[in-house]
Amino acid sequence: MPSYLRRRGFGLALCLCLTLVLALACALPGRALDLNGFLAPKGHTDLALSYTVERYDHFWRGTVKRPNPPFLGEVENKTESLWFRYGITDRINLIGNAAYVDSSGDGSDRLSESGLQDFEALIAFRLFETGSSVRQSLLVAGGGRTPMSDYLADGPVSIGDHSTDVLARLVYQVEAGSFYFSQQVGYDLRGDDVPDGYPLYTELGYGVGRVSLIGYYQQYYADGGSDIGDDAFTFPGNQDEFQRIGAKVFVRVNQPFGVFVAGFKAIDGRNSGDITGYSAGATLGF
Repeated sequence: MPSYLRRRGFGLALCLCLTLVLALACALPGRALDLNGFLAPKGHTDLALSYTVERYDHFWRGTVKRPNPPFLGEVENKTESLWFRYGITDRINLIGNAAYVDSSGDGSDRLSESGLQDFEALIAFRLFETGSSVRQSLLVAGGGRTPMSDYLADGPVSIGDHSTDVLARLVYQVEAGSFYFSQQVGYDLRGDDVPDGYPLYTELGYGVGRVSLIGYYQQYYADGGSDIGDDAFTFPGNQDEFQRIGAKVFVRVNQPFGVFVAGFKAIDGRNSGDITGYSAGATLGF
């Protein structure tokens, strides 16, 4: 790969992975470490710090959208995250994320919870890479997610599901000049009474000079579970699903340092919040 495309790819991957890792939907933590096909070279480390704010005043009870009840009010999630990626070899990377989340509702009960959420890590391996002017690659990744604190999961305001999960991802990517297209499919084997899930992620990126523009469409499907309001339902045990669209702008300030801003919006869901979110952060490579 030409060096200018490799450097641009690093920035795009940082922006993508960090933003999606921070996404939360109601009581279900972000389906972490969603990937595109870019990897860091051997011995290279990328770090990213970010701050994300998400809000919703409507939610899907089952598949019916409703306003949040007065005791809950508008819910706001604020997340500080540290993301990293390390090149074990040119084809194998270790990728991880840790987050601190503050979630609160401004309704009559003033519900709130904050603390360390989950630690997530994946080993990503590029199975193959072909082509020159049009480059195709296939990446497979596997890892896990586990809580970093004893936070409460079963409530309308929560920072996560407090489950230990096994994560698997498969990513196909095409690059042509300044454009790339990436499609991810995944499977989350979740612990306790949390339904297993299928994350899907489609991304399109374009780079010009120091600036990279990225758009994405994200889906998450749960393998069964309850609906809010069912007899003896729990929030972690709900069939929590969503569809979102988002956009990001990444600016490479110099070779090791970059900054980004992003925004996303839920367009459909089940037992999840009608979330609108914004994120900003900085990346460093060495």
